[in-house]
Amino acid sequence: MDFTIRLADVNIAVNSIYENVYRLCSDYITDRKPDLSISTYAEDIAYEREINKCEADAEGIPIINYPDGYLETLAIYRKIAAQMLKFDTFLMHGAVVAVKNKAWLFTAPSGTGKTTHIRLWLENIEGSYVVNGDKPLIHVGEKVTVYGTPWAGKEGMQKNVGIELAGIVFLERGIKNHIKRESFSKSLPTLVQQSYRSVNKADLEKTLNLLGRLGIKIPLYRLSCNMDKEAALTAYEVLSHDII
Repeated sequence: MDFTIRLADVNIAVNSIYENVYRLCSDYITDRKPDLSISTYAEDIAYEREINKCEADAEGIPIINYPDGYLETLAIYRKIAAQMLKFDTFLMHGAVVAVKNKAWLFTAPSGTGKTTHIRLWLENIEGSYVVNGDKPLIHVGEKVTVYGTPWAGKEGMQKNVGIELAGIVFLERGIKNHIKRESFSKSLPTLVQQSYRSVNKADLEKTLNLLGRLGIKIPLYRLSCNMDKEAALTAYEVLSHDII
């Protein structure tokens, strides 16, 4: 299938084997002239299947035999993430919640509770909404902007918008709710781990450069929290009063 989507203000022509990608990207389809083109092949799907197997083996969990159509959606986004570096834009694993025209990205290893935390925002902070629940794109320009994408986790929480990113929060479980600023040097290993990292040396260097620029422009935080509504309220109170 041939169609064009618009992600992070970049128009991307997509040539896919299966319809899954088209259905997934229905909110992002555009008729604008493409800035770049992405195609997938059988070997790309086989590569995603092998990655899934290796990750399952590493985590000691059963291997799920995903259908080719789903694996192609992963292959497409992997290729998009590599190409977006040319536009000073990179992919970071995290959940993004916004209030009005400011957004915050919460990142942590899978299973920590990112989705649960942003649901607490939706339930307790007026005017909050989810930009992306899993794999947003971040553009580093004069300001840092975070964009919703169709790749939004199993819950599918996403919105086709670009919002100024006011901070990144490293989430960890705790008994009491506490949030504090964190230095870029201390945060860098986690930022790198949670970002898309190409095996291509030049692309990896570009990602590190973007992370360095991001660290200068926006604050970084560490949030230790439980799953009570006060976790969201504590975070928002600090974050909303600490906007640059």
